[in-house]
Amino acid sequence: MKRDTYIFHPTVHEDDGISPKVLRITDPNDTCNHLYFTSRSFTPDDSKVVFISDRDGGRNLYHIDMETFVVTQLTEGRELDYFPYIDRGGKYIYFGEKNCMYKVDMENCDEELICDASALVGHDVFKCSGAYQSWDGKKLVCFFEADPEYGLIVIDLVTGESKIILRGDQPVRHCQFCPYDHNLIVYAHEGNWSTIQARMWFINADGSNHRRVRDHDDGLTEAVGHESWGNTSRRLFYKVKRGAPIYVCSFDVDANKETELFELTHNHGVATVDDKYFIADDRTGPMHIVKIETGEKHALCYPLMSWRKGWSRFHPHPTMSNKGDRVVYSTDNFGNPGVFVAEVPKF
Repeated sequence: MKRDTYIFHPTVHEDDGISPKVLRITDPNDTCNHLYFTSRSFTPDDSKVVFISDRDGGRNLYHIDMETFVVTQLTEGRELDYFPYIDRGGKYIYFGEKNCMYKVDMENCDEELICDASALVGHDVFKCSGAYQSWDGKKLVCFFEADPEYGLIVIDLVTGESKIILRGDQPVRHCQFCPYDHNLIVYAHEGNWSTIQARMWFINADGSNHRRVRDHDDGLTEAVGHESWGNTSRRLFYKVKRGAPIYVCSFDVDANKETELFELTHNHGVATVDDKYFIADDRTGPMHIVKIETGEKHALCYPLMSWRKGWSRFHPHPTMSNKGDRVVYSTDNFGNPGVFVAEVPKF
């Protein structure tokens, strides 16, 4: 139940990668996953890791204290996806369920409705999710799905006002505020690529200046995806598949320029907080760590997810601690799906 606590001592997971230590931080008896990689899963002070578990039935939020190993249940009776987002101040977690966006206080577990997407859109919404907070803490962007209509909503966390900034007939996901521009959002079209002809798009928080990120024709000639912001400049990292090879590229917003960084077969990647390393999972192989400047590559660890049908939410999708010394991920390849934390070495 909400506010219940228990102790789970993380177990060391044997691995042949270069990570000095890999821990399983969730109970093997429960089905658990961490938060999507655009949310770091670590609280801002790195003292706790937030995850989702079926321990109490449904799919609810929990966090584990990484010193005391005390686990606290934060919500009850929910059926959450893997898109909750931790408040930059470390006080709340934002999460969507069905047509609404909520926040829960991590200390007292009190919940508050912050947006009813159905009321805002004007008809039934079956999904409101993908919360991502601006880096000044004042705004929240999320997506809504109301087939055949999809779009983005920005919530002013100071005034409580909500505004639809994008409406269309193609699904959108992965909305993320730029760390160095509190009004710039990148999002991903996930609909019919032959129609949209591009995956990555920029839009301002007020809905203005809507444009494609890059000039390439993604629809029929390239596959581009799993974009995430860097942390030291207005730069995106993403993968580009040109035929068989897959490359990690970056896009400099200020220079309006794409740079091909190195070749890497992977699925989902994220830069470390200093933008010096790129950590990425692979469908069948290791989790890679690559030095961005030189392309030097190592196997950080071996998640070995199974990718069973319908279980894709348990693939690793690595995300970093705020200090950049640990990576958290999920995998379903060692009994019940669980959450793991691997230490990140420097080289």
